[in-house]
Amino acid sequence: MKNYYLLSNCRLRRKDNTLYVENITSGERKPIPVEDVESLYLYGEVDLNTKLLNFLTQKRIPLHVFNYYGFYSGSYYPREYLHSGFLVVHQVSHYIDTAQRMALAQEFVRASGHSLLRNVSYYSRRRGGLETAPEETGGEIGLPLNDLHEPPDEPPDESAEPLTPLPDRTEPAMPADAELEADIDGGLYAASLMDDESTAPDAIPPGLNELRATIESLARQIETSRDVNALRGIEGKMRERYYQSWRHIVSGGWVFERRVRRPPDNEINALISFGNSVLYTACLGEIYRTQLTPTIAYLHEPGTRRHSLALDISEIFKPLIVDRAIFRLLNTKQLLPEHFSKDLGGCYLVDAGKKLFLAALEERFSSTILHRRLGRHVSYRHLIRLECYKLIRHLTGVEPYHAFRAWW
Repeated sequence: MKNYYLLSNCRLRRKDNTLYVENITSGERKPIPVEDVESLYLYGEVDLNTKLLNFLTQKRIPLHVFNYYGFYSGSYYPREYLHSGFLVVHQVSHYIDTAQRMALAQEFVRASGHSLLRNVSYYSRRRGGLETAPEETGGEIGLPLNDLHEPPDEPPDESAEPLTPLPDRTEPAMPADAELEADIDGGLYAASLMDDESTAPDAIPPGLNELRATIESLARQIETSRDVNALRGIEGKMRERYYQSWRHIVSGGWVFERRVRRPPDNEINALISFGNSVLYTACLGEIYRTQLTPTIAYLHEPGTRRHSLALDISEIFKPLIVDRAIFRLLNTKQLLPEHFSKDLGGCYLVDAGKKLFLAALEERFSSTILHRRLGRHVSYRHLIRLECYKLIRHLTGVEPYHAFRAWW
């Protein structure tokens, strides 16, 4: 099954048992095989009606809406069809019990930090900073690395060029309506920047190995953290150090000093915001295919107008899916300055840039790895579903939850 992305202004209609995309100007219609649709992503101005929504509910197809700039607006989430009151009770009880919630939140942060470190180690090795990658024996789940073939990855990148720092800036206060956008886009990271002198523009940029050591040091604090707020602070600091490493990873003179949202101030910030929104909806779509309730989470606080469990799971996969796609597009010069537009004090992808980035993300979602535990090839998208299944097994007492860890 596929995701379909509608970037142009059009009408989306149901006729009999088929979906049609209709050009508003010419009236030309293109059919979409409904049995092949995983989710629909609307980026343009799309006309639709309740007849279509009822049809999507029957076919169990989520629909995700994004605004003109590519920011996530909301989802049409069809009626849940895999109800389990038994699982809901256990989800809630694990949230209410402090010790059980901390155990899950710690595992999410461990896995997030592991994904960050794998990217830093991977590119440190390519830049000559490490002779070999640290052997990963704990990745999904624990066979020696040389017992399996490593999955193919990106071709060697061009040498990284130092990035020109941007002046430091104070971000505006976050309005209430921006809360979900901030969480999708790295709210944990933003919280860690307060009183952090390492982000000062006149600081000497640390190298990849130094940043890797700092992230490892922060990761060791996970075990001694006392509450979820402290965990979120650790995760945010790890991600802040990780973003500092991008000056050594991204080549071609792209400027990226620090993470800026609302609005993104440069091309890389625009890519991160756009990509994180797509990953959030992908995680939400995979949760929909299970018995989990997406509003009950453990690292992120459950709240209104958001599916917090999708935020928890997406933290694990951001470096492996979104960030790797960004590195490839920029280092191979597929994305160029003309794929971005500076508007209303921010930087955003134009339609041609959105098409390139969405294609790269879809390629990443559909690429496969040889799963150590299952002994077969699975796609990155299916890895997200497997993460949901593992969480269910933990909540119902079958086996402890061990979050996904890449071993390559």
